[in-house]
Amino acid sequence: MGTPRFRLLDATLNPPVLAADEEDAASQALPWVLLEVEAYVAKRENATTAFFETWDRKQIQVTLCPRRPPRVSYLCVHSPDAEIHVEPKILATEDDLVLLRIAIGRQEDVTDNLEYYVYQADDGSGRPALTHLPQPPRPYRFDSSNMGIMRCRTDHCSDDGCRQEFVVAGLSDAPDDYPEGDFVLCLYKSKDKVWTKSIVSLDEQQRRQYGSDFDHDNTKMIAIGGDAGTMGFVDLWRGILFCDVLQEEGEAIPPLRYVPLPVTRPKKKLRGEPRLCRDVAVVDGRLKYVELQLHWKNSVVVRGARLKDGWIAATYSKAATSSLEDTWSKDYEVDSNCMNFKNDPLTKLLPKMFNDEGMPLPPFKRLDVCQPTLALDHHDTVYFMTKFERQDAKAWVVVVDMKKKVLQAVCPFSAERNTFINFAYMHSRISSHLYPLSLTTSQLMCY
Repeated sequence: MGTPRFRLLDATLNPPVLAADEEDAASQALPWVLLEVEAYVAKRENATTAFFETWDRKQIQVTLCPRRPPRVSYLCVHSPDAEIHVEPKILATEDDLVLLRIAIGRQEDVTDNLEYYVYQADDGSGRPALTHLPQPPRPYRFDSSNMGIMRCRTDHCSDDGCRQEFVVAGLSDAPDDYPEGDFVLCLYKSKDKVWTKSIVSLDEQQRRQYGSDFDHDNTKMIAIGGDAGTMGFVDLWRGILFCDVLQEEGEAIPPLRYVPLPVTRPKKKLRGEPRLCRDVAVVDGRLKYVELQLHWKNSVVVRGARLKDGWIAATYSKAATSSLEDTWSKDYEVDSNCMNFKNDPLTKLLPKMFNDEGMPLPPFKRLDVCQPTLALDHHDTVYFMTKFERQDAKAWVVVVDMKKKVLQAVCPFSAERNTFINFAYMHSRISSHLYPLSLTTSQLMCY
């Protein structure tokens, strides 16, 4: 077989044009944004632009283009003298940090040139920064499902001033000869500038409880924080592993603590990409969790065919601790078939569907609804992606107030780059850190 040929999609070279009314978003400190998981490869510059020079003197720049939700913000990566043949990917974001993976080099070397970078809205100097990370210990490679980032509890100060530190964590299964409940944890601390590798294990009591039945396939990482630097390794089908990553030098990492997610469906149905139907986040010191399920019905026209018939979503929450005494509580549940859409002008913005007789159907009937995303503020809202079909290039971001059970907003979203992956964006608080930089509206608009 020949060498795989990588080519950027045309849509990657043409980021969305920011509308005039988005100057308002650029003039305020947005508490959080939706952020596309794949960056664009284009030259866009504003006051958030950070620069880095590689070992062979190639120039790289990263720019944030913020947009008020439900519009989706994005990053632009550009190099005037380096080749980029595959979409840069956002692996994680927390606080004012974004962890990126960028492949720079010839087409035939793409898979060997995956490099990790950390973009900071403010590195402590009042300016954005782009930091290159050394490669994780071999043979481990990480992606958005098993890699996360978190601010450290203290800054590193020297004669040159104080630098805000961070830690990057990657979790992998332990080798086959290790028992169930053992994992390999790779940590990069910006203060030390090196990776460390260690075996971490499930708490002994929980190891006895689950035995050989323990199963964990990581799909997301969350930063909980605190003095111990607690991170949550999330299997969105099953539960969360709590890990304290900020130990004093020479101290071992404590055992992992496991908290199951709410049990809402039979195990046999736990398959596929869970981020298309579940999400978890830390909001105001609490863990919030959302689950989406589609309604289905049999077609009366095509034998054996199944038709999408609306959806139901529920949110849960608990204290952001590993204590099993802090149980999940169900907050809200919304069934699209029970929502009151009468005289709601927002329904006119949704794609229109018709039954087999050509009559218009109620909202969400026969539509594909996926990727519930929790808002990162105190509002009880969930953001959904809606399409005619999963493979479509056109989509809508739909905002639902879970408490009031009403539509809050509908916004078109270009999903040309997500016709097969579908997982298109993540929530991020990076926008809340822009205005300590004293950026003006014109400085934040992308040009």
